[in-house]
Amino acid sequence: MACPHVSGLAALLRSAHPKWSPTAIKSALMTTAYNVDNSRKYIFDIGTGKFSNPFQHGSGHVDVNKALNPGLIYDIAPSEYEAFLCWMDYNATQISAFVKGKKMDCEAIKASSSHGDLNYPSFSVIFESGKTDKVKHKRGVTNVGSSADAVYKLKVRSRTPSVKIRVSPTKLVFSKNTKSLPYEITFESNPMAPATEAFGSIEWFDGEHVVTSPIAFSWSATTTSTSLISSA
Repeated sequence: MACPHVSGLAALLRSAHPKWSPTAIKSALMTTAYNVDNSRKYIFDIGTGKFSNPFQHGSGHVDVNKALNPGLIYDIAPSEYEAFLCWMDYNATQISAFVKGKKMDCEAIKASSSHGDLNYPSFSVIFESGKTDKVKHKRGVTNVGSSADAVYKLKVRSRTPSVKIRVSPTKLVFSKNTKSLPYEITFESNPMAPATEAFGSIEWFDGEHVVTSPIAFSWSATTTSTSLISSA
């Protein structure tokens, strides 16, 4: 039932913000979601009786009232999706099904970007086991709040000593002439810590809005990373 509910909420958001892209609407729903139940306790996984995690509840439970005024949004240009197809190792024939009349130079794209740079509102990082591994991603946010001169500060919430999280800058200062700002986030694994699945989040807050991006970590023999945790 999540799909029809979220689809209906997306339609409401589109009605309220007709100029927002589908990506902006998805961002608003994801970054304002919450992960507690109606008794204000953290959401449990009914199958295990343990706390659920982003692999189970996604970004959390949608809150349409907050999504109407999310503060910041992560928007994605078509060219970023095209680059992501290259990073997913789609060939020219497959990419042509999405990109009509445009020749993609995937080698050049891979040389100038990272496969984790798709401007998605969440992070899923896979480290290589048994070593200090470092992964960097770039993101950009756009101020859609009522105040053009908003200042957002960072809060990092990590549930594991296995990973260090660093974000630069730690404060985003918007103005009438600066509506969008980039930031870079670095994840560094500790080879001495237990390499099990772990989770965390980062929050941008200005005193009125809290813009949350969930993070999931896992370890593998091969180092890859994506950015695909959605809302449940």
